[in-house]
Amino acid sequence: MPRHQPGNALRIARELYLEATNDSNARPLVVASWQRSIEYKVKSGSLDAPYLDNPNLDSPLARAALPILDTLHEQLADDPVSTMITDRNGVVLSRKVSHDGLTTHLNRVRLAPGHVFAERYVGTNGIGTALASGRPVVIAGRQHYVEELREFHCAAVPILHPTRGTLLGAFNLTTIRQGSDGMLMAFARSVAAQIEAEIAAITSRRERALFQHYMEACSSARPGPVLALNRDVVMMNEQLSAAVTGPDQQALLDHAREIADHARLEGTRSIALPSGRVAELRVSRCRREDSDAGAVFRVRLIGRAQTTPAVSAAPVRSNLGLVGSSPHWLRAVTAGEAAFVAGTQLHLLGEAGVGKRTLVEALHRAHGDGRRLEVRETPLADSLAVTERWLHDIEELLAMSSSVLLLCDVHLLGDQLRQQLAHLLVRKNGSATAQLVTTSQPSMVSTADELDRLCGASVEVPALRHRYGDTEHLARFFLRKYRPSGESTFSPDALTMLQRCPWPENVRQLESVIRGLARRASGRFLQAEDLPPECRVSSNKVLTTIEALERDAILRGLMDRNSNVQRTAQDLGISRATMYRKMRRYGIVPSNLR
Repeated sequence: MPRHQPGNALRIARELYLEATNDSNARPLVVASWQRSIEYKVKSGSLDAPYLDNPNLDSPLARAALPILDTLHEQLADDPVSTMITDRNGVVLSRKVSHDGLTTHLNRVRLAPGHVFAERYVGTNGIGTALASGRPVVIAGRQHYVEELREFHCAAVPILHPTRGTLLGAFNLTTIRQGSDGMLMAFARSVAAQIEAEIAAITSRRERALFQHYMEACSSARPGPVLALNRDVVMMNEQLSAAVTGPDQQALLDHAREIADHARLEGTRSIALPSGRVAELRVSRCRREDSDAGAVFRVRLIGRAQTTPAVSAAPVRSNLGLVGSSPHWLRAVTAGEAAFVAGTQLHLLGEAGVGKRTLVEALHRAHGDGRRLEVRETPLADSLAVTERWLHDIEELLAMSSSVLLLCDVHLLGDQLRQQLAHLLVRKNGSATAQLVTTSQPSMVSTADELDRLCGASVEVPALRHRYGDTEHLARFFLRKYRPSGESTFSPDALTMLQRCPWPENVRQLESVIRGLARRASGRFLQAEDLPPECRVSSNKVLTTIEALERDAILRGLMDRNSNVQRTAQDLGISRATMYRKMRRYGIVPSNLR
């Protein structure tokens, strides 16, 4: 086959496809796949299927599919057919083969568990093309883009979540025996339908278990307000829906969803609501078939709703000079200040970037009484020499009455070092004269952790997305910090966008954005179009560097194309279905970009 240089991608893809098949009725789906393969710069003469070690076999798809494939494997004994399950990224999770000869062929092209068969790596193939197009597909013989795959006939069917409709992965049938593509596809569709039905049954059983748990809570002797939820279902009794409305209800649901997403979080947690009331949540996990079915919350409301003060243009500061006036934030500051003034060992919990260290520094400035603030990070290495030196350093600092010792990110300590630190604190109890403050992330601390139990006071610092109304105050504060002349301000649209952003990296991320704006943007008013792409999403997921680059590419494409999803997908070389999946993943709403 002659080599072609990338140019007019659609024309080249059609020429290559017609040359390979001598078929004047080339299927548009395959032509589009060849076009994407060329744009991905896949080499047709060599196969490059990356390997991912330890793929996730505990996903809903894998749990539902494996028993079905085991039964199917028995029925296909000695037939040269392989059945496979992949995740939504094209990673092969499972492969069943009952014919030794076919196993040899599959191993030669690395069509095996752990290898990735997405289009961007191996071009047009059953697995990758079904996932990219979101449609069932048969890729037979020379329709494969990479030459090494052209001996195979593959039928692949995407598998969707029964309630959310999101792509979970694909079922794939592969054989080297030529036959009816229609029969191959009918078989693949049938098995995929069985897998989706089993996922639906598992989901239904899980939701029935959650409903039963919820009803038991509602029918107890003193039920009170009750909430139950998982990723698909939200249930609340009449007492809760009547007692908590408007912004308070939205805040309660936001917190409950985040707690439910962490299967390790149980016990009682308190959150401050926008009205000034406190909601005490007693969390009970609901488990079904060795998996988490959701959480049930018994809710106790403390205090009365207060009139919300009007938002002022000037930053609101606490007595410690900290910006913010949301009830959740002020409650954390007040509790932290009370513990610090009393000399109690203080443990600050909160996500990265919420301002734990800033709070400690403010407490030290106001109430340090001339003591020195000593800050120690967790050791980066776990060698015996490093940990012993670190513990010796901590022991010496604890003996100094003239210091406040801040240990940052203690959730990063290994189990052994964590126990050693706890034993050190127990041994020093009564003789330690320095005041100890520790910080950690709440989702990474076990409820039965010995070090956590030693803390005299534990205070949770809220995420920025839960500090309702504080985003504007903080944005204005940082703008004055980095443009002290005071000649710049935000347009109403820019402020609206800043307030709508969930800020997954919290105050640290907001400050970084405003610092960049102050350096780049010109003019008195900072407009919405001056804001970076990360301000235009609704997801609070912290992204990797590669994910952030992909998200920003999609956002820039949508803004350049006036939010036209179809044209943006074409520009990026992905299908419209893939585009929508990525938009949901990154929390991108086209209407918010205009």
